[in-house]
Amino acid sequence: MKMPRLDSPPYAFWLLLSLAALTIWRLAAAWHGHVELYADEAQYWIWSLQPDWGYYSKPPMVAWAIYLGTHLFGDGEMGVRAAAALTYPATAWALFLLVRRLFRQAPRGEAMAFWTGLIFATLPMTSLGSQLITTDALLLLFWSLALLCTASALETDRWRNWLGLGLAVGLGLLAKYSMVFFALGLVAYLLFSPAQHHRLRTPQPYVAAVVALLVALPNIVWNANHQYISFQHTAEISQLDRSLFHPTAFFHFFLSQFAVFGPTLAVGLLWLALRPQPWRNDDRLRLLAAFSMAPLAAFLGLALLSRAFANWAAFAYAAGTALVVVAWLQRGHRGWIVATLILNLLAAVAIYHLHDLSATLGVQLSRKTDPYGRVTGHRALGLKVAEQLRAHPGARLLAEDRKLYALLRYYARPYSEGARFLNPGGHIGNHFALSENIKEAPSGEFLLVSRYGLDAQLPLWFGKVTPLPPIRLPLYPDYAPVYNVWLVKDYRGP
Repeated sequence: MKMPRLDSPPYAFWLLLSLAALTIWRLAAAWHGHVELYADEAQYWIWSLQPDWGYYSKPPMVAWAIYLGTHLFGDGEMGVRAAAALTYPATAWALFLLVRRLFRQAPRGEAMAFWTGLIFATLPMTSLGSQLITTDALLLLFWSLALLCTASALETDRWRNWLGLGLAVGLGLLAKYSMVFFALGLVAYLLFSPAQHHRLRTPQPYVAAVVALLVALPNIVWNANHQYISFQHTAEISQLDRSLFHPTAFFHFFLSQFAVFGPTLAVGLLWLALRPQPWRNDDRLRLLAAFSMAPLAAFLGLALLSRAFANWAAFAYAAGTALVVVAWLQRGHRGWIVATLILNLLAAVAIYHLHDLSATLGVQLSRKTDPYGRVTGHRALGLKVAEQLRAHPGARLLAEDRKLYALLRYYARPYSEGARFLNPGGHIGNHFALSENIKEAPSGEFLLVSRYGLDAQLPLWFGKVTPLPPIRLPLYPDYAPVYNVWLVKDYRGP
């Protein structure tokens, strides 16, 4: 057996070992913390009960991932989130392969690949994202695989690599529509890379685009059959139809990227954007810059013109991590990489063990100081609602708030089966108003749960209304929400 050279560490082995250790840590922290689902996660779980080619606000990949996770690991929170715990390490490995391919002729190419994978695996957005199930987890995986296929296709010009690029982009579109920005990165690279201008006149990129559209076609057909509801929702949350120019929103989005990407990497990327000399004449770095800076610039513009949430540009940091790490190593700035790794790990400790740390230090968290405050209490609420449903056989769960409805569907199971969504206004503003509206099955008894006082409206909407004792949850010293409960019968509309 050939022994590895002493001056060439087995970087692939050490990265796999590091990713395995990080994954075990995260799974143990998730099991110990037992953090409740966010409302969107509960909504995605409901979608997974009926796998389809599309849903109101998102393409189908996240629901498919939850379906697979819950069937393999059970329908607890860890089963719902299992896909996220596995996709982030896979994304880090894809970035390792990308950088190793791009810089395999460089003196420290393997080290560049190793540090890229490890730094990405410990990013703040990765540490938090691996504990949740979101569309970003799947998008980042397919975005990184598409980057790897792009590098291979540009180097070899083999059709299998171009077809692989189309497949990865198509699957990314089924994960999140933001995958469309991959085309922006590719066009930016081909336009600003003199050696690659001719690619715009060859059929391969366009065939890859056709493959991507064919893969995403079932979701497009689903939207066509549902009045393009997902595309309309995406346009609505972007708010491009409202007044333009929002400098405050731009400033908030800009600052939020330092938390998403981490302060040192964000500063490094900003420095490379303002001083492009390190990457302007290196085609490999130019590729990474195009796929990080072009989409990020687009979202900065969107934040200025309308609004953009902090995580919307997360995919730009796949190539962005590689760009900054490689640039640092080329210039001998290993200290920045070590500092970044330490800060990332400290952030992960805070994310995973804040409750343990606060208990050890004797600090009592309030809802404002507890980052998990927004998701605390729904498990207890679900148990109390399940008791009420068990006490009223035949009554079905009913709620008029999307988030509350999704969380009660999850935490009041199995008594929440057959639940209905109350939508007296008739506006189709979420998936439940589209698919589980009480208007489709108005007869019978329902247990209505709401944060709002609806005593004046309910007699107008239902044939019979019986108030039940409200549910009060003393969650924090400064926060004890009260949920109103009614037993209602035979919905007749407003």
